[in-house]
Amino acid sequence: MPPNGATKYLQPAALILPELRELLAANDYATLKQCLRELHPVDLADRWDAFEPGQQVQLFQLLGTVAAVKLFETLSPEDQRFLLMTLGDESAPVIEGLAPADVARLFRRLPKRVVKKLAGLVKREESLQKIQLLMTFPPGSAGSLMHPEFIKLTPTMTAKQALETVQAIARPHRDHHLFALYVTNGQGKLVGALTLQELIGAPSDARLAELMSSIEAIRIPATVDQEDVAKRFAKYDLVSAPVVDEAGALIGVLTVDDIIDVMRQEASEDIAKMAGTKVEEFQAHTVFRVVRLRLPWLIASIVGGFLVSLVIRHYEGTLLQIVALASFMPLIAAMGGNVGAQSATVVVRSLALGHLHRADWQKAMVREAAVGLLLGMTYGVGVGAFAYLLYGAQLGGYFALVVALGMLTSMVVAATIGALEPFVFQGLGIDPATATGPLITTTTDLIATSTYLALATLILL
Repeated sequence: MPPNGATKYLQPAALILPELRELLAANDYATLKQCLRELHPVDLADRWDAFEPGQQVQLFQLLGTVAAVKLFETLSPEDQRFLLMTLGDESAPVIEGLAPADVARLFRRLPKRVVKKLAGLVKREESLQKIQLLMTFPPGSAGSLMHPEFIKLTPTMTAKQALETVQAIARPHRDHHLFALYVTNGQGKLVGALTLQELIGAPSDARLAELMSSIEAIRIPATVDQEDVAKRFAKYDLVSAPVVDEAGALIGVLTVDDIIDVMRQEASEDIAKMAGTKVEEFQAHTVFRVVRLRLPWLIASIVGGFLVSLVIRHYEGTLLQIVALASFMPLIAAMGGNVGAQSATVVVRSLALGHLHRADWQKAMVREAAVGLLLGMTYGVGVGAFAYLLYGAQLGGYFALVVALGMLTSMVVAATIGALEPFVFQGLGIDPATATGPLITTTTDLIATSTYLALATLILL
């Protein structure tokens, strides 16, 4: 059975979309409400762009509060901003229904004057304090992602007292802090953890000090970057984790749902950087926006292209004497670029997963250089043989040797650089994924062309 009561949503969004448009045009709001009750808010969000802005506002206003909050959480930041700016004070139920962490993320993307106005819609002082706490931490940190709602248990409590506390605090739709229970001392410092299952199965008179387990490995400082948090969740197979301040006091809880979103975001960012663009392009609606995002990343390519042109000009005499060299330049450069990109991608992914660390740069470089050597020998022999078949009668075996050595050198150097660049970027505080974009291709093209023409000059002239 689908979770969270999903069985009540009967209509696929694609089938009900024409009907919703017709009902909107006819102003048949009673039937619209009935149709929206049968449509999952997430499915409606997937088709949100199919409606005009005015229709979007109408649909949003017709949703129940719970469905409206779910839809709002799923929409893009641009759509969220539009609804808030359009609805004004009418958005109060939605703001109140969002978790403090979601409200804090939303406020970070809005102008200060809008945030001030929306903050006034939060009626409960406790919720406002939690939102303000979250906004004190840098975006992308554990503190900015955490849920500041948790149940306070103490080591001296019995299992029966703890269960009564849980039952008194737990509320519908606010059970994200029940994945695990954390125990704090009188100063609020985190001292242990236990699961709800452990608490239920324990003798009623057992003290939590006897039941709780150590949390040293899973406690997360509030300032830790979200990518490191995701690695810790993956390493220890966590469902939740406590967030602590500098004094070790418990200030919030992170759940696996939050980290799945982080992993998706980090993966999107890495893919975008590896392609030589930014993650914003995935939601860009205009060609000009896409061009503006890609344009800066291609500067390295065009600068590298100018340098390659200078290299070719330097060896112009060699090329004029042996024009056949030019026919293999694109192949050698392309193979070097491919191998370099492969090495860089493998190293970047290994760094992201924690399989490699900064101190492992020599091991990674030697490994990829060996891979490049074997690949270069294999393809060098094949390309050299092909070069001999084409030009052996005119230029002799030394020409084929130059082509083979050019391929070998290109692939070895490219693999080595591809393995080394991510570590260099990491040391400079730059995301290693950047090393797999146009930069690695440009670098390997430059080196491949230089070594190929230098070998030709030394051997053939």
